[in-house]
Amino acid sequence: MVVKFIERVAAVYPGYQWTKNETSPWTPLTKPVNQCKVALISSGGVHLKNQPPFDVAGKGEAVFREIPKNVQVKDLTISHQAYNHNDADKDVNCIFPIERFRELEQEGFIGTLADTHFTFMGRVFSRTALQKQMAPQLARRLHDMSVDLFYMVPA
Repeated sequence: MVVKFIERVAAVYPGYQWTKNETSPWTPLTKPVNQCKVALISSGGVHLKNQPPFDVAGKGEAVFREIPKNVQVKDLTISHQAYNHNDADKDVNCIFPIERFRELEQEGFIGTLADTHFTFMGRVFSRTALQKQMAPQLARRLHDMSVDLFYMVPA
């Protein structure tokens, strides 16, 4: 089934202004991947069962949840409602591949896996909150943790 997302958003939120980025967000790596500290980021609405669920009723929250490196996947859940997460409910690694990244660390493919990883709920309609609040906070956390690169999994 094809979902015409842009058309659906336009029908619900007439006049919504889509973000257009004029510059490339890519930054070249300064060292090999096997020497990098790597963080995982997902917009799949994944969180610890003991954390508050993401607000799915409104226009989406511009907040993120922190997930520890050593999390057991049985302790994770998904509160996002804007995509079909049946497969991710069976194996959260579909949307938050923490176990696969622990394997990459063990194999030496990546240097080290960061102690903390991040998730948020995609479908945040407040571009200002996303750009001025959440993104800078997340970037600060990554910088403070000395993360060299992150792997982003969109939902």
